[in-house]
Amino acid sequence: MAGPARHRHLLYVEGPDDEHAIGHLLIQRGVDPRALPDFKDVGGKQGLLQAIPVAVRAGTGKSLAFVIDANDDPRSTWESIASRLERVGIEAPDEIPEGGFAGKSVDYCARVGVWLMPDNRKTGALEDFLRDLIDQSDPLLCLAEHSAEKAKQLGAKYSDRDAQKAVLHTWLAWQKDPGRPYGVAIKARFFGVDSAAMDEFVSWFQRVFGVTAQPPAGTSRGRVQARPVRNRPGPGTWGVDSIDRYGTIGGSQGP
Repeated sequence: MAGPARHRHLLYVEGPDDEHAIGHLLIQRGVDPRALPDFKDVGGKQGLLQAIPVAVRAGTGKSLAFVIDANDDPRSTWESIASRLERVGIEAPDEIPEGGFAGKSVDYCARVGVWLMPDNRKTGALEDFLRDLIDQSDPLLCLAEHSAEKAKQLGAKYSDRDAQKAVLHTWLAWQKDPGRPYGVAIKARFFGVDSAAMDEFVSWFQRVFGVTAQPPAGTSRGRVQARPVRNRPGPGTWGVDSIDRYGTIGGSQGP
């Protein structure tokens, strides 16, 4: 039987695209859905930044993680995060480690992780992380880039910050099942699950949430079969819901 909700581990994200993409990618890499934390969509980057100290103070005994877009300035984003971590007794380095940050609040006995999309170093967002999971020899990817650029020249309204999002959605519009959201497209294997950043992300996830990993038989890269060290979450949590919601065993998938 599941413990009370206050004992659940949490992963904070900017929006539903992040939740469904990250959840599906981890499952595709062999992570048991029951090992997944509850996802918290806080409605944007500023909301996520503001949530950090509040979440840590309420997170005694939990593992917490925050996945946030670096956007145009990874260093400034990390400085904003680090200042909030330090308010709750977490020593943060001057620069985020290349493999993501994992630390502990001594004041609140919470384990805390931070990942800057796409790879803790470059500018960008979730879409840049996903782009690296597309076969780079796919001619449709190149065509999508040129098409999005041409559309911009002809008056397309998307911002420069959303250029990669425009490319990805153009590319997704040309797949067998056009226009699917990221999570559904990952489940359908439109995206791969192997990249240097994906390997590092899985490793970071394991460190933060205390899972052990064994690569499934027949794989050559870092795909993992993870199991939680602590008790598995029970019904009504994101992790167990995902067995049905994300199509691991059956049923329909979330957006």
